[in-house]
Amino acid sequence: MSVITDFYQFKYTRSDYYIDLFVNRFALISIEEALDERLSNMHISKDSQCAYMRLKELFQLSRIRTDSLYVEVRINKCYLKYIRSLDCYFNEKTEYSSLKILNECLQAFLVNDIENISRFSCLNEEIKIRVLSNV
Repeated sequence: MSVITDFYQFKYTRSDYYIDLFVNRFALISIEEALDERLSNMHISKDSQCAYMRLKELFQLSRIRTDSLYVEVRINKCYLKYIRSLDCYFNEKTEYSSLKILNECLQAFLVNDIENISRFSCLNEEIKIRVLSNV
């Protein structure tokens, strides 16, 4: 495999790399609070910080677009490892149980696409940030 140096070589923009979910509005608010708490910790990598900020923005925009109880969220699969990491970080906090449920629902996608996701995990931090900033 050649060394990936560009976002477009990674090809994580195709529609089959996105997951469409319907998430309870109140669960999204709880997940956004978890993201806020994690972002307030200064001991996270730059790519994790970028991913958490993008996820928070994605959840907020999805929530604002509708008044429905269930919000449609379209997540790129490269964010799955960050959601899993966030769930592991808050494993003991019951107030973020909605994060645990989201992570459990997304595990099937993580297992099915493990090869591409592991390729993403092997990229250097700068390339990860470029990818995360463009999806």
